[in-house]
Amino acid sequence: MRHAKGHLGVRACARVLLAGAALLMILPLGGCATSSTPAPEATSQFHNTYNYLPVNDVPHDDPRPVLSVEQQEKLRKELAAVRDRQLPAAAKAAAAKPAATGSVSSAAK
Repeated sequence: MRHAKGHLGVRACARVLLAGAALLMILPLGGCATSSTPAPEATSQFHNTYNYLPVNDVPHDDPRPVLSVEQQEKLRKELAAVRDRQLPAAAKAAAAKPAATGSVSSAAK
């Protein structure tokens, strides 16, 4: 049996590939071991840099009057009317888009 110099057998080649794959899988984990943040000093105190309100600081009362039931109902009706006016315009715009691109809509068939 003659072996050419520099050639590996199938098993040896598979072992080399497995070892290389294992090393490549370990490399990304090395980044988890380091940190870019400086280490805290043992003598320093924790300083809060956030601007939280004190616990006992409550918001002031709203000076605006509360809407009456009639005003609330009137506002609901106005909002519903605006919504109903916008729905047909949105439907027309959606129907015009496929026609502008050259395709035939299913409603036109």
